[in-house]
Amino acid sequence: MVRITPWKSTESEHFAMLQSLLHASARTVFCIAILTAASISGEAQEVSFAQDVQPILAKRCFACHGPAEQQAGVALHVREAAIAMSENDRQPIVPEHPEASELLRRITTADSADRMPPEGPALSHDEIVILTRWIEQGAVYEKHWAFVAPVRRTPPEVRNSERVRNPIDQFVIARLQQAGIEPSREASPEKLIRRVYLDLIGLLPPESEMPRPDGEDWNIAWERIVDTLLASEHFGERWGRHWLSLARYADTFGYERDDVRPNAWRYRDWVIRSFNQNQPYDQFVTEQLAGDLLDTPSRDQQIATGLHRMNIKNNESGINKEDYRNREIVDRVNTTSTALLGLTIGCAQCHSHKYDPISQTEYYQFYAFFNNASELDVEIEGTPAEKARYDQAKAAYDAHAKRLENRRKTIEAMLKHESPQDWLLSLGDSSPTTLLDDFEIDADLKSAIAASGTSPSAPDQVLQFWNSLNAQLDDTRKDMRQLSEEHRHLPKPGLMTLTEATQDRRATHVLVRGDFKQHGDEVAADTPAVLNPLNRRGEVGDRLDLAHWIVSHDNPLTARVAVNQIWQHLFGQGLVATPDDFGTQGQPPSHLELLDWLAVEFMESGWDRKKLMRTILLSATYRQDSVYKKNSVDGPDPAVIDPENRLLWRQARFRVEAEIVRDLFLDAGGLLHRAIGGPTIFPELPSGVSDLGYKYTTHWMLSDKPSRYRRGMYIHFKRTNPYPSLIAFDGPESNLCQAMRNNSNTPLQALTALNDPVFVECAQALGRRLALMTESDEIRIRRAFQVCFNRLPRPYEEQVLLASLRDERESFAKTAGEAIAFVGDYGDNSVPMHEMAAWISVSRTVLNLDEFITRE
Repeated sequence: MVRITPWKSTESEHFAMLQSLLHASARTVFCIAILTAASISGEAQEVSFAQDVQPILAKRCFACHGPAEQQAGVALHVREAAIAMSENDRQPIVPEHPEASELLRRITTADSADRMPPEGPALSHDEIVILTRWIEQGAVYEKHWAFVAPVRRTPPEVRNSERVRNPIDQFVIARLQQAGIEPSREASPEKLIRRVYLDLIGLLPPESEMPRPDGEDWNIAWERIVDTLLASEHFGERWGRHWLSLARYADTFGYERDDVRPNAWRYRDWVIRSFNQNQPYDQFVTEQLAGDLLDTPSRDQQIATGLHRMNIKNNESGINKEDYRNREIVDRVNTTSTALLGLTIGCAQCHSHKYDPISQTEYYQFYAFFNNASELDVEIEGTPAEKARYDQAKAAYDAHAKRLENRRKTIEAMLKHESPQDWLLSLGDSSPTTLLDDFEIDADLKSAIAASGTSPSAPDQVLQFWNSLNAQLDDTRKDMRQLSEEHRHLPKPGLMTLTEATQDRRATHVLVRGDFKQHGDEVAADTPAVLNPLNRRGEVGDRLDLAHWIVSHDNPLTARVAVNQIWQHLFGQGLVATPDDFGTQGQPPSHLELLDWLAVEFMESGWDRKKLMRTILLSATYRQDSVYKKNSVDGPDPAVIDPENRLLWRQARFRVEAEIVRDLFLDAGGLLHRAIGGPTIFPELPSGVSDLGYKYTTHWMLSDKPSRYRRGMYIHFKRTNPYPSLIAFDGPESNLCQAMRNNSNTPLQALTALNDPVFVECAQALGRRLALMTESDEIRIRRAFQVCFNRLPRPYEEQVLLASLRDERESFAKTAGEAIAFVGDYGDNSVPMHEMAAWISVSRTVLNLDEFITRE
């Protein structure tokens, strides 16, 4: 099938044509005019239902005449219903007869009370042409493209085959040639090296990876670089972070208390290992969904089930546990469908899906796979370092508990007396200041309380303290309850896993309107009928059956969704631009044949993720320049024909993710600590941030050096008070599965990169490195550009920075105090303070250029 290009008549031609058709009936005149106009330029092209018609019906019609609702008895999502008589004795669609089709009459009528759809704008001229042609051609329905298993497509033949490096390029160039667009030139080696380093490991390329002057063939060098990066231990960090966004990874439970999950990081490290070891994707999926159900599951397979321990969880004592248990299962269902199937199954929780063929019953059949899974924390011996961390945390807990207990006893004893003087008299020889050590009050107030025992009346500040004792007692008891809860979450070595109930299994019911209290029909575990059938190992389906169904080669979605996610991270957007919705409301793929070819290649390779990425990275399509440049003066302008670059006529330019922004700053400053895995870190925070957590203050204990300089993915992520620079740069909130991050551009980001203490320290470190060099100013500025951009500065860039360096030297020489404050701990006796400050200022400028945090 090919997409049609609707004919657009001029106003005068259209008017003349309509005049010639005035003898026709009012019911048919518009349809005949449309068909006549559309055929003037030649024989009408065949319309594809899946790519051309279904998106229109899904967007404009299915809300009232689709899977969930059929007003007036009209259903347009299946052919049998669409061509049947409605309750009004009218036939919505009459195949081969658009003039007799009620659908076309209702979308073209001038009567606003009769027009469909009743809300929103009328269908466009192009949409009406498509529907008219489709009906004329027989109104053939096809299954939605995403619900049909992919088949290997033969790469098309193309002109200018010298641009082809592998079949990916054939699919892409063929589409470009149909549109009359030439692909962009190949990016420079310097740009490609920086691009692939950012894409595969999220770090800056070393200067040794500058293009070599020894005559090494560039294509051979490119393969060497790609293979080296795919084998890097940092590859798992970069690509594991992509998956953790889908897994809604965080280090706390969420909700009001938002307590710490001390062992969440073990799941994060398992994901990193999986990517580094190139674990086949089908095993990666199976172990996360049902690692505990495998024969003699290993420790790693148990850890893998932590995917479904990453959901938010309410640990408040007064909650309805059944309500929140239901919420957690719903979250697991929705996460599985979004991350692995690219479906909005969650829309069917309260009623049948309004657009996709998924009923509410099928939703709860899917829900049943998780309804007998329980959370299980497994204690393990752990390493000596982990035991030391636990002992240290336990000692801190015991000391805090003792302080609270002493405070409670003291307040209760004080409240037995009428005044502070009476209480002091009751103490005898005991020191009141010692008893008050467990109170959060200053020394002056302690002294005033002690002195009031010899005074006829207590000072106002003592009376204010005395009158606050009841409130302090309430707060103390509340703190004791909170501490008792926190005791359960001390970082004792353990695994967060799932386990399956074997006895007293729960029955699953459809929940009427999604209400956990209203049980409808009982259902058994099963999968949506529109997809491949489920093969059960026993009488009752379980999570392992579900995993096998998801990674079956017959499943039409899994491989496509996985391929699309990888493509999205390598091109800025997926072949399907809605990675979380492959249903009828999602955008159709820009290159369906390419998507299917990649999906089949992926499955037949044994679900080899690195091989798939290597194929993409070695293509000419990936190696294109990202800069828009019209190929010829007289040729078509691709930016006009395809402004969103859906046809892939160039590469993409976009800001790197939040964690990578921080990583690049640390890398450029020479501060980055590259240790892989382990517990979370607590880098320096802007002042006051830890006090902004809702109700419970975040206990942020600054990590020691060099741990505080580890990569951004290791930062402790508290859901209710997340690390601010991550959120400023669109890091995920981690409450829900997120298939695609926002990519905003705000003033707050510029302010963060300029003033966040970590980013300032990185500028200080880079400035110190430059100041300690003995070469000329020009050489040092070129070195900064090589480090940060993998290229030399352009002449005007060099001149601007040299001028800035001179100005900063003069300014800081006059303000010694500012220079000292600006340099901080990064001074050196061998370099004058104003010189060091000037180089730090230049470094700060370079690090804050848009290009530094941009992948091109």
